[in-house]
Amino acid sequence: MKTRIISGAVLVAILIGLLFASTKWSAVMYVASAVLSAIAVYEALYATGIVKNKVITAVGCVFSAIFVLRPLLLSVLTTDVLLFIDITNVASVITVFSLIQFALYLKFHKDIKLEGMLGMIILPIIIAHAFLCFGSLITVKAVKLLYVVLVFCWSAIADTGAYFTGVAIGRHKMAPVISPKKSWEGLIGGIISSLLVTFGVCLLYQNYFDVKVNILEILLITPIFVLIGVMGDLTASLIKRKCEIKDFGKLIPGHGGVLDRFDSILMISAAFNVLLQL
Repeated sequence: MKTRIISGAVLVAILIGLLFASTKWSAVMYVASAVLSAIAVYEALYATGIVKNKVITAVGCVFSAIFVLRPLLLSVLTTDVLLFIDITNVASVITVFSLIQFALYLKFHKDIKLEGMLGMIILPIIIAHAFLCFGSLITVKAVKLLYVVLVFCWSAIADTGAYFTGVAIGRHKMAPVISPKKSWEGLIGGIISSLLVTFGVCLLYQNYFDVKVNILEILLITPIFVLIGVMGDLTASLIKRKCEIKDFGKLIPGHGGVLDRFDSILMISAAFNVLLQL
């Protein structure tokens, strides 16, 4: 428990530093998101055993990093270079990546099962897109990191509230096979905790940071995004259970890997990004 608390505190400190640095230099968060995305792809493919091939895993990691860095690359590359490599077209980037992976699959087909073939293409795309969504929320300067704070209210705060509520009064298991410790009482406690903290955050931004906030609208969508976060958490737990592993990695002592800490955050960020586009 001590190791978990210390590493958690260090992780929070690093995250806060990156968030504040990104308010001045957006490149900081894109680079950090790209690194995390590459690590997450490694965890999802190689560490789980879905794809036990270092070359294919490496290609997936490189693709995920480049995909997340696209907005940054677009701002620094010349027109001639952009026309040559065509990173402006998402479909083109994904198509080239898929062709490379299929070619590698033909070469190493004896080592890769059918689920591995699908995973080596689909998982890097999903993970990279989610991290790109997370990074794009951070770089919206007009709201002064409000979107990011909301994501953590819907994920970390909800998860903390659910844990303590579940320990105290949790009786009815929500997903006994996938995650035996989760309870319906914990879920309700997580939603209530998230609503309370989200309300406080909205008041803070509205009164002290001069950011226009539709508090009622945000409170109405809060339970939905808490549920989306739980879905991400359960999905990650199911994958680990299927692969017979405890954690995706060992990068964060006491917490596991990147995917262990970002599973609900990534799911929420992707869904929130869609809502903002609408």
